[in-house]
Amino acid sequence: MAKNTHLEHLEDDIVNQGKAGGINAIKMLRELGSMLTEPQSAVTITTKWDGAPAIVCGIDPLTGYFFVGTKSVFNKVAPKICVTESQIDDFYTGGVVTILKDCLKYLPSLGITGVIQGDFLFIQSAKSKKTIGGEECITFQPNTITYAVPTGTPMGDMVDKAKIGIVFHTSYTGDSLSNMNAAFGVPDIDSTSDVAIFSSKFTDASSSAKMGQSEMTNYKAAVNKAEGSLRQASGFLNEIKEQGEGRFMMNMLFKQFMNSFIREGIAITNAEKTKDGFINFYLSRLDMEIASKKTKSGQDKYIKMQKDGIQFLKNNSRPLYFTVASYMNLISAKEMIISRLEKVKDIKTFLKTENGYEVTAPEGFVAISSGGALKLVKRREFSRANFTAAKDWENG
Repeated sequence: MAKNTHLEHLEDDIVNQGKAGGINAIKMLRELGSMLTEPQSAVTITTKWDGAPAIVCGIDPLTGYFFVGTKSVFNKVAPKICVTESQIDDFYTGGVVTILKDCLKYLPSLGITGVIQGDFLFIQSAKSKKTIGGEECITFQPNTITYAVPTGTPMGDMVDKAKIGIVFHTSYTGDSLSNMNAAFGVPDIDSTSDVAIFSSKFTDASSSAKMGQSEMTNYKAAVNKAEGSLRQASGFLNEIKEQGEGRFMMNMLFKQFMNSFIREGIAITNAEKTKDGFINFYLSRLDMEIASKKTKSGQDKYIKMQKDGIQFLKNNSRPLYFTVASYMNLISAKEMIISRLEKVKDIKTFLKTENGYEVTAPEGFVAISSGGALKLVKRREFSRANFTAAKDWENG
């Protein structure tokens, strides 16, 4: 596995990988179903914390020095690897500067021997005590979700004393930061009085996430439905999986179109209407591209791309319909799994609203198997909030 700089949503993998992505998504869903009914499973689940920014730290294999940084430590050009506070000031701006300086101050005490990545949760000044639902809690909001830990509990005491909080989830191996490979999971790391370490491991000690027989029957039917629509869409998906401007910019624009529903909090309920909506979206986006070009040759390039792309969509009207249907069916099956996983809660999670705090589920989960790792997120609920949320750590 390459560097963990971005994880894809399960349903997006069919656009990225074509038919192979569809096969992998169905395989993952079946393994997830087995996990919720059988003692042994080929898939591992981790809880996705809504932390920010991503922190990479540890011992630089080339220098032997402890370093901190964001994912920018992996930049191919000018990697932002910080061993001193002055380097943090040189490389970074905004609220992330304070975060990285605290990381550089407190994380070396953890005894990290390799290179690991995690999501930052709080600095000292970002914690506050609030009464939520009649219970006094210590709260922190690293990104979109507000986390609340009851005071007077072991976790509450840990958070109260700590200067920073972080959840680690990825380990790296390699002889230099520029060519490292990632693996999910980290060695056990204990909290200190200054650093609160949270776990990303999903554990269901009470078996509250397990599916009953009737629920599993419905789930299997949903997965079979997704497999059927993917079978009809596979040729088209292989055609459009090329990234960038390849294949009439179809890959990039299709994902943009589907994300527009998430940003607006709209459920995709009609595959035929959504298919027609994408054709109109494609036309308008290429019109914008044409209008932005200052030379005739530049305009002609995108005029031809638009003409060929629309003809391609007309020729593949039915496979496009089944591509949209596959998205819908994969999301339906995925959300059945998420609804079960959400039954297990180790820490209270809320969304801050104008009227106070609204109970919400965790950001989501990551499913890891031999086929790779994919995000399991109820995107209309969380991703929409994440698209529109102000990132306090960016602005300081």
